This record gives sequence, structure tokens and C-alpha cells, in this order.
Amino acid sequence: MRKIFSVLALLAFGIIFMVNGYNCGNDTTPPPNGNNGGNDVKPPAPVAVKIGFPKKGLILNHYGETLSRTNILEKNLLAGTVTPVDDEVALRTALVNKGFDVAFISDFQAILALGADFNGIIIANLGSLGRSDLMVTSESPIQKISELKGKKIGVTFNSAEHSALLGWLKREGLQEGRDLELVNTNDNDKLNALQGFRIDALVTTDPRVEELHRQTPPFRSIYDSHNYGVVLMSKDFYKQQPQAAARFINALKETTLFISTHKPDVNNWIKSYCGISEDLLWGVSSINILYFSTRKINEARIYISETFTGNLRNLAAYAGQQKLIYKTLIMNDLLVPELLDEAKKEIDPLKYDPAGAKIK
Repeated sequence: MRKIFSVLALLAFGIIFMVNGYNCGNDTTPPPNGNNGGNDVKPPAPVAVKIGFPKKGLILNHYGETLSRTNILEKNLLAGTVTPVDDEVALRTALVNKGFDVAFISDFQAILALGADFNGIIIANLGSLGRSDLMVTSESPIQKISELKGKKIGVTFNSAEHSALLGWLKREGLQEGRDLELVNTNDNDKLNALQGFRIDALVTTDPRVEELHRQTPPFRSIYDSHNYGVVLMSKDFYKQQPQAAARFINALKETTLFISTHKPDVNNWIKSYCGISEDLLWGVSSINILYFSTRKINEARIYISETFTGNLRNLAAYAGQQKLIYKTLIMNDLLVPELLDEAKKEIDPLKYDPAGAKIK
């Protein structure tokens, strides 16, 4: 019996020796947290994302230029190409033609793009792009919208300002044709018509609103609302790169903070192609409340609120009624709950270094 035990012991010892010899020189200790050696762990490869923004879109081009001129994308493991296009119509066309994965665009143009052939989702709200205002001359006796009964209002048809005006009239119980007349005209012609008393009020948007307020004598606003910036993302990009989409949300938060704390730099970057004076640029961009409230990373409130969603629904309904889009848009189909939650999620401030975002 002793001999049998001795043989079995020798066999066990031999097996252990062979295994150790096979692993000789190899560290078989499991790495911490499942990584390959702790400090040797490589971060995920940056994901390429194509971003577009309009040159003539205040606030929208603040975001585009900031991502183009800083390391914020790289910090969030994104390898971006950021391309300015002439205007929002060109941007909308590029989206439909799959030229961009992400676009910074106005709420109205976002609806037009989604109602055409752009297969996209809405992932963030960039705050106010400026105002749509119903304005009269300083000498006008008209003080409120109800006093425009029997009058003429100049407005550019099938535009964001037209949609805003119809909403204002509805809230006040007024109806086009029955209570007042709308005159289809462009910005320059409507201003001349107002000054020549051929219309009694006009609707315009920023930066023209700010400009008219600054004239001597200034024009007066009797009703207004804000237009908002939207971040559109291709559904294909999101499906293929859901983690990159979440990282892009964090990049937007960092960008908002950067714009808020580096406003002179950002305004200087865009003034060359905005076509307006620097003081006017400051006046219009200051309307965006994100610039005033964001001093810490978690104050960047880019998430989509119920009010914001309601505004998009109204624009979609208007675009459908005017046959500007050929399909009905269901807002819930355009919002991804996971990304909405990501936009609301707070970044750990102890691990976030605000000085880490740097100009290239």
C-alpha cells in the first residue's frame, strides 16, 4: 500500500512540475479589475464622427468652432471632423445625403430634415438661438397683439417666424384672414413696408431683432418667443456606436462649459463669417441662458425638457399642415431614452478637470 501511495505522490509532483515549467517566465496572476496588467491597459480607440454646423447660425457655430478648436472631442475618445457649411439649408441637404453623423441645427430646420429623408434622432438641446419677435415702430400706438385686429403683419411664409406668429395668434384667439392679414415678404422688404406704413407690424428673428432694438428710435416688441438649438444624430451612427454617442453627450456638456467660460475667444472665432458687428454678436449670444448659468460641468443643462419637446411637436404639426414635410413625425420615435438619461446624468466633479479642455 505504501508503494502505491509513493507512486501516486511522485506522479502528482511530476504533473505540478510540468505545469510550472510550461508557465515559466509567464506571470499568471490575474490582473486587477480584469485588466491586462493595470498600467498597460490601453483606452478604447477613438471613434470617428462627422459633425456639421452652419456658419450663419449663432450659438450653433459656437459649438461647432469650439469642438473644432479644442481637444474636447479627443478627451472623450472621439476623432471628429468638424465642418462648417454655408447655411442651414445646405446643412439639411448634407444630412439627408448622409454627409454628417451629427449636426448642430435650429429646431425648425431639424423638423424639416427629419420630415424629409434624414433617419435621425434628437439627442440634446443647445438653448436659445435668439428670438422671434412681433415688432412695431416706436411711434406706433399698438401696445399688444389684440390691437392688431384689422391690421397687416409682414412675415416670411413657411419659416420659423411664420410658425411662431401662428402660435401667438392662436393663443390670443386671433385668426388669419378673419381678424387680420398676413403679408408674405422678406426681412428687408418688410422693414421698408413698416416704415412706409404699408404694414402695421412685422415678425423677424435674431440678429435682426437685436439690431432693431438698437436703432434710434428703437423698434418695440409686443410679442416674442425663442428659437432653440438641436443636436441631431444619425440613427445608424447611434446603433453602431452607442458608447460613442454617450461620450458625445459628455463632450457637449464640456463644450457648453467652455463656451460659457471662454466667451471672448469663441465670439472672436465666429465673427469673421457671421456678417454682423461684434457688439451685435455679443448681444445676440448673451440671450442663451446656458452662457450665464454654466460655471460648473453639471450646470450644462443640455437635456430635452417637456417644454422643449412640446415646441418640437408644434413645429412638426405646423410643417405638416404647410406640407413642408411629407410624413408625420412621432416625437417619441425621435428620442432615445438611454441618451436622454445620459444627458441628465451628472459627471463626477472630483474626476473632472475643467482646465483639461484646451485650445489647440
